[in-house]
Amino acid sequence: MKALIEMSLGHYDGFVERCDPRSREYAVLKNGLIVRRPKADHFERIVEIECLLEEAKALLDLAKQIYPDTIPDIEKALAAPCDT
Repeated sequence: MKALIEMSLGHYDGFVERCDPRSREYAVLKNGLIVRRPKADHFERIVEIECLLEEAKALLDLAKQIYPDTIPDIEKALAAPCDT
């Protein structure tokens, strides 16, 4: 199964900045796509990170250590895995 993590650009940038560039978690994060979606009367840009559940769990563990602001986004994705 896979997870689709959606997070704001600010949280994404902060998480990537604190991540070790040699780590698997960094590689997973760097595969994220910036998307633009409607929100109320404007558009917002977010990052979508599609990954395996195991990778999402590893990102959650890392977020708990280095960037707690992203924890809710990752937990939301883990609570609703996708089949694709």
